[in-house]
Amino acid sequence: MRNGTANFPQPAVVVLGPTSWDQFLVIDQRLKEGGRATITARFEAGGGTAANIAVALTRLGVPTLLVTTVGDDALGQQLRSELQHEGVEVHLVPPSAGVMTDCRTILVTPGPERTILECPGARLRLGDPLPLDRIFAASLVVIATDDAELHQFLVDLPAHIAPRVRLVGTLTHLAELPPERSLHLALQHDVLVGNEREFQAIFNLDELDTALDQLRATMALGVTRLVAMRRGHTGCLLVTTREIVQVPPFEITVVDSTGAEDAFAAGVVFGQLLRMPLQAIGRFANALEALSTRAMGARTALPTRDEISVFLREARPCP
Repeated sequence: MRNGTANFPQPAVVVLGPTSWDQFLVIDQRLKEGGRATITARFEAGGGTAANIAVALTRLGVPTLLVTTVGDDALGQQLRSELQHEGVEVHLVPPSAGVMTDCRTILVTPGPERTILECPGARLRLGDPLPLDRIFAASLVVIATDDAELHQFLVDLPAHIAPRVRLVGTLTHLAELPPERSLHLALQHDVLVGNEREFQAIFNLDELDTALDQLRATMALGVTRLVAMRRGHTGCLLVTTREIVQVPPFEITVVDSTGAEDAFAAGVVFGQLLRMPLQAIGRFANALEALSTRAMGARTALPTRDEISVFLREARPCP
């Protein structure tokens, strides 16, 4: 572990969701229908929302348990080796027979812009054998699974077996559900993390700048006490039922934004663990996201706690 455990419990955070193998193809121009382009670089590495968050937290010194699954194949073995090297504790759920490891091909064009081609593979599903006693012994549980039935099962359990655990929901997969289902699930998390588009889709918001009161009123209908929203070039918003805090982004040269949303989510989780004020959570999450974009791949440039401390002292926010 790169920065020590900082006296956190073991584990402090459990993350549930996908792990994937990412292949990056850097292309010299934007793709046009019927056109041609040249691949100028190739790069392969581990990815997947849950695994990215787990690696980011581990590099910050947070004892983290990742509950995931991979295929019984060469890519699955490579992912297991990467996560072991990072020091992430992993509980691997056995995949169904014949299921391959989840993988993606990511086309990176000038900008940089990304086009993601998915080849779905092993994913967590309702009915999988999960270490529920360890999951709900953690302080925070991050649910990033794409299976709606499993997600519902996981948010229903704490009220019965672990009422003090705090649930963090990432919106990547929730935003793909029908609106009523996604809203119902979202409001069962203590903390929600996502981008502006995802929140607009789930909470049925129009112009966000004029709809924040509506968002806060909707939060009051469930258990959600914090919304952490990425807003691209304008930074992020931290929203509670009592206040709204806007935090500007940091200046940085972006090489690849793959996994930036996962780095931001890890920053929010870290801030919650340390019970930081909202402004500090926003700055930390923005900094972690910015630093994650310095190199190709979702995890390559994820910082240690020392690195992010230096960055926060020296970096300038965007005007």
